[in-house]
Formats: sequence, structure tokens, C-alpha cells
Amino acid sequence: MDSGHKLRSRDASTLMSRGKNNEGEDHKPIVAPSGSIFTSLPIGSTGQEVPAFWTVNPNNSSAKHAYIMIHGKLRNGGDYWTTMNNILQESAKANVPGASDSAIVVAPQFFSKKYNSGEYTSKMLAFADVNGWQAGDPAIYPPGTKLTSFDALDALVDEFMNQSKYPNLQNITVVGHGGGGQLNQRYAMVAKNPKSTTPHIRYIHGDPSSCAYFTKNRPMKMSDGDKLPSRKSCKYYNTWRYGFDNFTGTADGLKTPKQYFQQYITRDVISIVGYQDVLANGDNYCMAQMQGGSKRRDRNLSWWQYVNTLARTNEDLKGFPATYGKLPDWSDISHNQIKLRLSVVENASHSAEEVFSSQEGRSALFSNDVLPGWRPQGWVPASSSSSKLQTSAPTYSNSQARSVSTPSGGQQTTAEHDTLQSSAIRMTSSGMTICGIVLFLSLAFLALSL
Repeated sequence: MDSGHKLRSRDASTLMSRGKNNEGEDHKPIVAPSGSIFTSLPIGSTGQEVPAFWTVNPNNSSAKHAYIMIHGKLRNGGDYWTTMNNILQESAKANVPGASDSAIVVAPQFFSKKYNSGEYTSKMLAFADVNGWQAGDPAIYPPGTKLTSFDALDALVDEFMNQSKYPNLQNITVVGHGGGGQLNQRYAMVAKNPKSTTPHIRYIHGDPSSCAYFTKNRPMKMSDGDKLPSRKSCKYYNTWRYGFDNFTGTADGLKTPKQYFQQYITRDVISIVGYQDVLANGDNYCMAQMQGGSKRRDRNLSWWQYVNTLARTNEDLKGFPATYGKLPDWSDISHNQIKLRLSVVENASHSAEEVFSSQEGRSALFSNDVLPGWRPQGWVPASSSSSKLQTSAPTYSNSQARSVSTPSGGQQTTAEHDTLQSSAIRMTSSGMTICGIVLFLSLAFLALSL
């Protein structure tokens, strides 16, 4: 980290909280869930460590997938480890393509220095209890540390990039929901570029209360009439975690918002949203409300509009909730394409378990063909590039999509050959001719059944 960068007091949410615990944290003694151990991982050569729940007795030599599951504002890493591991094991038992019971699950624990006193060692990172870790802020323990929650995630990713230790690992999936979704949304932008393309890295941010905007533009109005604060009344609306003002960089240095935009849209990033996540019980500071009103759902759907409009993609954005003014044209960077994908879980509220145990959630965790889920009435899918999980399993077929009505009057896009069903058609390099015949017969059958 450049010594000229000021790490502390860069997060607007922390500034607004004035040092008070405003997150309703529920700190319990650390107990490793069944199937896990509580351990720690060195962060480079700093002598400091990131504590984490880790799959017990992992088979490092044969594991093909590692999941880094980030807890929410309650700092309950053990619960999040259990949620991810349960979904993984149940999916593997059901023969969901891409789900393997030998995958490794890790859940970092971002300790509160105050509320977890006595539970962390002299080397483990601990943070202030206003949850600045969600924005990549530095720990406040050990004394004098300059390491951030971004550095902690870097250490975990670097661990699994070690091909001598994990020779068969093909995928690293970093997952966060709620407060963890806030951290992972920013991490997907600012994480350092890996030295190798193997293993493949995917970032999934679920239902964050806010995103870090690349420009000072914000929605002008919302389709449901939800009132938005004005810029004049919201001093820190573009200050980091909500925008890039006052952002001081990472251990990889400081880049421009445009450079972070380029990183974000060229990485395998999935924004997953619970369509029923509409309660105003998250971040209610004006900086968050300016991003789409009181509902987390609408803030995240507005974010999808924003990124696609900056990139000037051909994505159909009619029926999404926000109205923006004229946004900058950054197609010189995007070339009208982004790898970011949106998956909306129709019946999920603000619940990691509901979101990731859904078909959409499992497709994000295990599949190349991520299910879009809910879309507005009349939505037309656009062709787009997507990032592929590396897998030795048969390649997922690019199935035809159809629209069915949903309870909210929108549309749900589903795959005729659902990649999450064990009966899905799978293609192999040695069986292309047979698969061609099967595909022809399948399409003929579908034509008769529609």
C-alpha cells in the first residue's frame, strides 16, 4: 500500500455512524459447525492472519472447486459456512451438474475487536464494530495493522491459486450476501488481477444494500414513486463505499474509476437479487437510498441498468425500476459487452439460504448457464458473452429459453434442458454426432409440446 494513502475514515457509512454500532450485531462464541474447523491463514509475510471456518480434512490434491463464503453484518461466519456447505452437499447428493461433495468451503470471520474480545489471537485481524470491513476498510487489530478485508480475501484467493498445493483445482467462487455482498461487490471491482487464469475466479454478490458507483450519476426517479434524496441533502453520496470519492486504493495501488469499471465488467461477476427483498431494514443512509430508494431489490436492479447503460450493451432494460439522466458512454472500454450477469430469485427475500438454495442460486454456484430468473413483462433476452466455469464435467448445453408468467406479472426465463436437473442433455467431445441427433429429436419434441 502506498504510504500516502489514508486508509482510515474513508468509508462514508463509518463516518455517518460516528463510531456507534448501528448494525444490530449478534456476536456469539466461536463454535465450529459440524464438518468444519476454525483456523486461520497467514496473510502473505505480514505475520498477521485471517481467521476462517474451513472444511475439515479437505482433500487438497483432488478438490476441483473452492468456495469462499462471506458472512453478513452479524459476523456469523459459522452460519454462512453451514449454509454454503449444506447447499453444496445437498446439490451433490441430487447429482446437480457442477456440484461436488469434495469441494472446499471456507468462510472468513471478520471479528469485532470489541464484541469478540478473547476469541481472536494476537495475530488475527479484528475490526471496528461499525462494520467498515464491508467496504474494505482496515482492521484495528493487531495494533498498527494496515491490512484490510480486501487483503484478507486476497490471502484466501492466493491460497487456492497455489497449484502445487491444489493441483486439480479449477474454480474459485467468492460468494457474499447482505453485508458480505457489499464487500464482494467492491472486491469484484478492485481485487488484484490473478497471475494465472487457472483456477477460474467467479464473484457472486447477493442483495447488497448498496454498490460503489463509478460516476456521480444516480437514479432520478423510481417507477414505484419511491422518493430519492437529493444530492444537496446528501453530502457523502459519492464517497467510498457508495462512490469512488475518498477511495484510497488497495495493496495493488490506486486506479481510476474507469479502470475499476473495466475490471468489473470483464470478470465473471454475478449479481443475484431476491425479488422479495423489499423491507427497509438495511442501510438507510441517504447515500444508499439515492441508489434506488428504500428497497434493496430496486437498488440492485437499478445497478444492473446503470452498468449496462454505461457499457452501451444491447440488454433490454425496459421495465426496470430506475430512470437515469444522460449517462457517460464508456463503450470505448466495454465494446458494448459486459460479463456481469443478473439473476433474480422470484420468491426469495433477504436470505442467503433462500437465494442460494433456489434454482437460480444453484446455477450461479455450479453452472455456466446462469438462470436469469425474474424479468419484467415483455423482456427480450439479448445475446451476451458469459464467463465459463472451468470443469472436467461435460460442457453445459446452450439451451433454448422460454418465458412463463410469474406471480408478479413479470417473466421467468427457464431452460428447456435445465442444467440443474440430472436428466439434462450433456455434450462430450467424443460424442458430438450422437448429441446432434439427440438435440434434433429434443427440439422436435419441444416443437410438438409447445
